[in-house]
Amino acid sequence: MAGGGQTQARAHRADYSLVLITFALLTFGLVVMYSISPIQSQKLLGSTVSNFYFFRHLEYALVGLVGWFVASRIHYTRWRSWASGLMVIAVVALLVLLIPGLSLSQLGATRWLKLGPLSFQPAELMKLALIIYLGRWLTDERRSITSVTETIVPFALILGFVTVVVVVLQRDMGTMSVLAGSAIGMLYVAGVRPVHLAGLIAGFGLAAWGFIAAFPHRVERILAYLNPNSDTSSVSYHISQALIAVGSGGLFGVGLGKSIQVYGYLPEAPNDSIFAIIGEEFGLIGALILIGLMGYLIYRALMVAKNAPDNFGRLVATGIALWLMFQTVVNVGAMVALIPLTGIPLPFISFGGSSLIMTLFAMGILVNISKYTVGEESHASRRERRGDGRSYFAHSGRRQPAENA
Repeated sequence: MAGGGQTQARAHRADYSLVLITFALLTFGLVVMYSISPIQSQKLLGSTVSNFYFFRHLEYALVGLVGWFVASRIHYTRWRSWASGLMVIAVVALLVLLIPGLSLSQLGATRWLKLGPLSFQPAELMKLALIIYLGRWLTDERRSITSVTETIVPFALILGFVTVVVVVLQRDMGTMSVLAGSAIGMLYVAGVRPVHLAGLIAGFGLAAWGFIAAFPHRVERILAYLNPNSDTSSVSYHISQALIAVGSGGLFGVGLGKSIQVYGYLPEAPNDSIFAIIGEEFGLIGALILIGLMGYLIYRALMVAKNAPDNFGRLVATGIALWLMFQTVVNVGAMVALIPLTGIPLPFISFGGSSLIMTLFAMGILVNISKYTVGEESHASRRERRGDGRSYFAHSGRRQPAENA
């Protein structure tokens, strides 16, 4: 594998399609949150006047956009030197959840740190931290990507440790599926041997089955997935109500703000179940538009990864793209009964500050990487080339090894 350096490509304009789609998805989420906010605010605060969910979601979006702007201005290679520190912070934050009084438990899961009047999910920070850390770790010139002892075993230990913390201590199987999918995808892009990759996937598949079997509530969800009509008043209640919501939307939906399920029938309507509400209010057409926007965003992210000027940028962009892809697939798939039900937010849309802020921050890093892509000269005008007649990309079309961070 090549070293993890960078080319001397000049900065050009960012991939504006990433920016436009991000704002489109944020707007979509705000519209949906505005439509359900009165009823959900009534349930939470006893008043529809405050529109609590809409304004709080707007606050999260604004904070996230500040993070996006800051991240988009930081040269992505700096994250290489910050990778270890960021990973340590994420791990410590996860372990602090074990300290009584500093954590917040809901629905049998301890996933939130209490920060005064605010709360934060360390698992959302771990998604970005793990991607950046693996991006650096997999581009270490001293490590052979094809070596079992230098790469495969340490990789399994890193991911295994994160799995134990997230799945066992936080009881968050959905987040772990996103972390594992993104990490293994990055390993594949880094050039691991297929036989090693197959072994890792098989090993983590067996571990996942063990984690499912060890917790009765996960077994119940598997049984509900296999037979959604088995007990619609208890085990299968959530998925049954989600399917009712999606089905009642028909082709064009019941209309904005006219959801019935949001009145308390569908659990976690603003959060994990938001796609079911979208299906109800906007119908199949609206749901497909949303999926299309997410799909195109992921495609553009993968194109940034493909044209990244170095292996570190390529792996980080790949990790962010896979993060968005797996999280979307898990959320949407659970709401339409394609996979077992698990709680995980829909990127850019679901209510929740930790997820929205960290997703936007990651998008800022992706936008910065897109400023240095190679092989896309048509994206830059001669003015953007600063008026000279030299080749726009130094060493265009080939990656140069750089100094280790």
